Amino acid sequence: IDESGTPRARYLPSTITQFVALARRAKLFVGGDTGPLHLAAAVGTPIVAIYGPTDPARNGPFSPHDITLWNGGPIDYTRRAVQAGHISGITVESVAAAMRRRLARMNG
Repeated sequence: IDESGTPRARYLPSTITQFVALARRAKLFVGGDTGPLHLAAAVGTPIVAIYGPTDPARNGPFSPHDITLWNGGPIDYTRRAVQAGHISGITVESVAAAMRRRLARMNG
């Protein structure tokens, strides 16, 4: 929460051990196909995952309750420079809606 009382994301440096401890306590993790997402999934944190050039069927998360957002391609596992087109169609609104759906799955 910032000085005006508005919730905000912020940078929080941590070790892997500290991150895992935070992930275990988190109500929800929202992020891209990265190491932190996979660590959070490994400890059972509810996930909304945003995928770019990788296929979520291959890279998880694998809980049937988690939600993945993906524009369907093109698939590229080479780790070349990211192109903005990989996530076109994934809007802030679609991420917010996925967050609401994933949180509702925990309470319902």
